Amino acid sequence: MRKKVLRATAALLATATFMTGCGAKDSTASVDLREVPLEEIIEKAKEEGEIASVGMPDDWANWRGSWENITETYGLNHEDTDMSSAEELSTFETEKDAATKDIGDVGQAFGQTAVDMDVAQPYKATTWDSVPDWAKDPDGNWVITYVGTMSCMTNKGRVDDTIDSWQALSDSDCVVTIGDVVRGASSQMAVLSCAYALGGGPENLDPAFDFFKQLAEEGRLDAGTYSQERMERNEIDVYLTWDYLTLQYRDLTQEAVPNAEIDCHVMSDGAIQSGYCLVINKYAPHPYSAALTVEYMLSDEGQIDRAKGYARPIRSDVELPAELAEKMIDDAEYTNTIPLTDNETITAACTEIATRWEEEIIPLMD
Repeated sequence: MRKKVLRATAALLATATFMTGCGAKDSTASVDLREVPLEEIIEKAKEEGEIASVGMPDDWANWRGSWENITETYGLNHEDTDMSSAEELSTFETEKDAATKDIGDVGQAFGQTAVDMDVAQPYKATTWDSVPDWAKDPDGNWVITYVGTMSCMTNKGRVDDTIDSWQALSDSDCVVTIGDVVRGASSQMAVLSCAYALGGGPENLDPAFDFFKQLAEEGRLDAGTYSQERMERNEIDVYLTWDYLTLQYRDLTQEAVPNAEIDCHVMSDGAIQSGYCLVINKYAPHPYSAALTVEYMLSDEGQIDRAKGYARPIRSDVELPAELAEKMIDDAEYTNTIPLTDNETITAACTEIATRWEEEIIPLMD
């Protein structure tokens, strides 16, 4: 499962600072991709003929559909190595003298980290102006292509209650699966959602930690991570993650277990909304293919691909096919969403969440 980080964000930043201070070799691309016409990018990408991604697997937000379309349209052979946000940037850094990866998709909080580590290569797609300012680096070092809203998937075979808020979760007696908070960006966002719901926020995480301490003490905090196999074995009560994942897992479960009843709702009292950023590796062996990938992902077709994977496209000027809406959570549940637009604050909050979870929550689960 994606987004399992090798170390907390703080450790990653410390590593980046150390390596920069040691005078790491600068192999900045000789060509500024922002200055290359799209026609030339397409031509040179076809000559490269390959694109190697990290953290963009087939089963995440319908990357499969986009990679198939890129291969069919431009003839690029694609391979992905599934890893987390921190692992992606660490790979860009450690492989810089013999790079094998071109592009990655990292949690919103890691966009600025890529800039701080100096591992990003800027590019601005032709649809750049359609992307909100908060969702892109002004120099083109990263860009968010889709957003998710914190949600809960409930296994109605094990839980009678409707879980559509943190308050409802508190009032229930179900066991909560949240994943690896120390290392996982989406799991950290679930904790932040809880903080908002209980009167806190990125600068006051205490309400969330009090909540999860109580869950742990009651034995209601699942020590395991989510897997589709566990869900199909009827081992999970509720799972907290982005809406595009809970909806996907709902459909996969019901395909494998036809009588399964799976309920998905936005967490109405902590409906934080965040995205994932595309980052081109500064040392990419196929830079033009990477730029063309960003171009496609922000095109109308690429944005519709994300919607097919239940994610909400970052561009609001893209008209989605009506049949896609039928599979989504009702729009009415998104009335009180909380867009996370202050990337620096969110990055700091994720670092604190990872550290405090390891120090305060994990010991209660042993």
